[in-house]
Amino acid sequence: MMIVALLGGKKEELYKPLVNMLASSGYRVSSAVYLRKVNIPSELKKLAEAGAGITLAYSTNRLVYTTTFVPDNLEDIKKRISCLSPVEPDVLVLLGFQKLVSDRRDVLKALSVWSAKEANSLISGLSPPIVGVYSERQDFPDGYNSPVELAKAIIEEGRRRRVLPPLPKRV
Repeated sequence: MMIVALLGGKKEELYKPLVNMLASSGYRVSSAVYLRKVNIPSELKKLAEAGAGITLAYSTNRLVYTTTFVPDNLEDIKKRISCLSPVEPDVLVLLGFQKLVSDRRDVLKALSVWSAKEANSLISGLSPPIVGVYSERQDFPDGYNSPVELAKAIIEEGRRRRVLPPLPKRV
């Protein structure tokens, strides 16, 4: 399974093209989001405040999973994703979780930031592999010009490192 951590203040801009490219190619993608401000629907918030440890909320086309258990490490996240997914995902995209992935060499890291200053601050606390940086201000030397270009680079790096499984042949 390829694990990618998207970091920085503009990570959501990188998320959509990356997941769209992977999913449209046939890869099964799961994601986990680290939120500083929990903006969950009031119904779920009330259930959590009442003491529910895990809550699954179903609608006609979505399942929302909330839990009051904080993951201690990346393996906790992978285990929860695997338990909820009917089929093991090919790719796990993490939005945030800098503290959990900063020293992990098995996680591809990509930065989508406002400026070179933000990028340099993040990079100083990360171990390789850092696939690349997209800066909104276009002021990061050797940075990518768009989130789409960086998303393509992430996929290519996953293939190069052989952590992105080959797609099954379509009949």
